[in-house]
Amino acid sequence: MLRTKFCVAAALIAATNWQVAAQAFQNGRAPLVVGQTEDVRLEISLADAQHRTAVAQGLASATAIKLRLDHVSGPNVPPGAIVIIRDAGNNEVARYAGDELAAERRIWTPLIKGTASQVELAGEPQAGTEFRVVIGAVASNVPPQKPTLNIVRDFDLENIEYIRANQPEIFVAGRPVAKISFLIREGPAACTGFMVSDDRMITNHHCINTEEICKSADIIFGFNKSDSPLGDEMQRCLRLVDKDEDLDAALIEVAGSPGKRWGSLAFSDAVPALNEAAVVVQHPAGFPKFVSRIDCIVSTMPADGVKAGKESDFGHSCDTMDGSSGSPVLRRADLKVIGLHHWGFVDGAGKWSAENRAVQIRLIKERFGL
Repeated sequence: MLRTKFCVAAALIAATNWQVAAQAFQNGRAPLVVGQTEDVRLEISLADAQHRTAVAQGLASATAIKLRLDHVSGPNVPPGAIVIIRDAGNNEVARYAGDELAAERRIWTPLIKGTASQVELAGEPQAGTEFRVVIGAVASNVPPQKPTLNIVRDFDLENIEYIRANQPEIFVAGRPVAKISFLIREGPAACTGFMVSDDRMITNHHCINTEEICKSADIIFGFNKSDSPLGDEMQRCLRLVDKDEDLDAALIEVAGSPGKRWGSLAFSDAVPALNEAAVVVQHPAGFPKFVSRIDCIVSTMPADGVKAGKESDFGHSCDTMDGSSGSPVLRRADLKVIGLHHWGFVDGAGKWSAENRAVQIRLIKERFGL
């Protein structure tokens, strides 16, 4: 067994061309924190022509940032007032009607590539109305330099571009798998999820378990190369449809029906069989998509999950890292989902110091009525 060897992490990071900062796993089951959130107070006002724009700056090492917009003025917003968000290249990223921001009171923007963003208020001020906005926080996404490696035997993770060329059936099966970027108290965080219908996705409860976290989340599809951190398509988490802490599962609704373009994964009705070959498609450490298939088998069946004695899990020997939480475990024979990966190695936990764990998907399917 190979456990947390930083030379291996360095090799992976070199392959992805990222300069990054460290964040450790907590007891094998937690979101990956990928940067920091800084409180700021940059106020702009539609009534003041000299202060209608502001530039928000993130960390110099950030690959992307998010802004928190706070509406601070009264209920009478000038008709046609809008907030426009642009990246450092002056490309428009998002816009919000003044009435929308006044109703929400607080909005997290989508991820913005780079380290800086310009916020502009547009519209005509009118007597008896007021429109002021505060950029309340900047969240800088900085992927980890030394992520925890939950690796059995040799380091076997394979880049999705290699899989595209050499295992095209796995590449196609992995298209519905996406990176989830969201905000928690500790800062920007990352997990993995997969589409199960046109507009619904499964991930871990320990990743998304509140509406507030959902509203901060971006779902990133086609993130296959390190120089494209926003992938080929990015959508919002609309709502938390259902959750189950004991099964460590969450069902979320995703804007834009991305399953129509990226597909969805089918569930296996069979019980995972000991020693059967498996595949895990994932975004380890928040990096581009990787696949574990070599030395990847069901190693224990059944196994305890979050709730001791329930035997909701199975053990597997598929290589994972921080950020792989929420990845599908696929049966190699038909590439249908048999499990939801949710638990890496736990130091001092006997056999679970050397095995990863996944929740049996048949239990999640029954619980969520899928």
